[in-house]
Amino acid sequence: MLNGKLLTIILLAMFWLPEAKAGDASELTSRLASAGLENVRTAVGDDGVIYAAVENRVMRGTWRGAGFALRLMGEVFPEAGNFVTVILDDGVPRVRVQARRSDEGRWKVWVDYDVEKAMGVLGRVAETNSSRGKIDITLHPKISIDNHRLDVLCEYAVAVAPAFEMSLWRGNRITVQPVIPLIGGNLRKDNPLRYLRVGIADVSQELLRGGRTALTLAAGMFYPGFAGVHTEFSWMATEELTVRMKAGLMGEATAGDGGYRFGKTDKLMVMAGGEWFEPRSRLQFQLAGGRFVYGDWGARMDVTRHLGDYAVGVYGVWTEGEHNAGFHFAIPMDRRYRGRKGRVRLRMPEYFGWEYEMVSYYKYAGQNMGRSCGTRADENRSARYFQAEYIRLNLQRMMDGEATDDGRQKAVAAKDRKRNKEKTNNM
Repeated sequence: MLNGKLLTIILLAMFWLPEAKAGDASELTSRLASAGLENVRTAVGDDGVIYAAVENRVMRGTWRGAGFALRLMGEVFPEAGNFVTVILDDGVPRVRVQARRSDEGRWKVWVDYDVEKAMGVLGRVAETNSSRGKIDITLHPKISIDNHRLDVLCEYAVAVAPAFEMSLWRGNRITVQPVIPLIGGNLRKDNPLRYLRVGIADVSQELLRGGRTALTLAAGMFYPGFAGVHTEFSWMATEELTVRMKAGLMGEATAGDGGYRFGKTDKLMVMAGGEWFEPRSRLQFQLAGGRFVYGDWGARMDVTRHLGDYAVGVYGVWTEGEHNAGFHFAIPMDRRYRGRKGRVRLRMPEYFGWEYEMVSYYKYAGQNMGRSCGTRADENRSARYFQAEYIRLNLQRMMDGEATDDGRQKAVAAKDRKRNKEKTNNM
């Protein structure tokens, strides 16, 4: 009789427990997707670790989506202690977040780029709330102040640049961004800032599987007035050190009174360098050297201080005997939580980035020295910054309760109440 009871218990453990875990994973998937996170996958590993992969396009910053996912994983699996979240970008895994919750409810997080094991577990699970085919219209402001003329205090221009962005498959991004001038009455007639123009109109594709390495190829029109092809490679050597290389072959594409003028595709840019993130001071050091867009050879160094959502830095450029310097910043612009209803969403950018350069005259300006190009509408030093130590510091602060997000919590709580009410009505 004892053997029969023991056999019954073993059979129940074999067949009933996995079903309970599968049901919990389904609930986790549903709640993550209802919060607006996209390309969601969840699973329970054989070792009891709870896994999730999410792409965050509703919460500002590269760490907030992972932090929200971890908290929700802890709610759905109150007895679990180990969690793994993979942060996606256009469906490509970028960063792995490992977290452990103590019996007292305190969290400890580690962040790295070793995504293969987690994606091996999650790869067997169907994707929920796909981002494919959804369109974001982001209203980027463009502000230009130039004080190189003697007859006016400064030239000024204000424009709005709505970026239409969409992804059709894993690693793909299509961007169309016209620049619509609003203010610029004292600009000379030959200044392109006076006219309606194309900021970015390109198609980009990530060619590698993600994690420590990335290789992106883009073709089309790039900011601030080029057309051609561009490729960029990055290798995350450690959690603090990144090696980068980029190259492009392009020609000028400038707007004028008579329409667009396209120059010869004869401008070859090749740059290589690296960046280091120092976690104690939260300083980001960037150094790159090579051939700039207009053929001059030189180097550029940036030093940026990251303070949560804010990034403020200075830079210097040395090229063929000439030099330049200035500062740049990225500040939060949109609110922390921006939900999506339907397949088209109108929003403000997460961050506003701006750069000032000291030299705008003489040989440096006349020969367009030290120039580069931009292939994304949201390029700045806060948006899409997938540096492991940067994410760990901000995520740990968030899990410790130092960085709250009342707007997101209220929105998600309202969705949970609505879902529970619908369940009650169905019963």
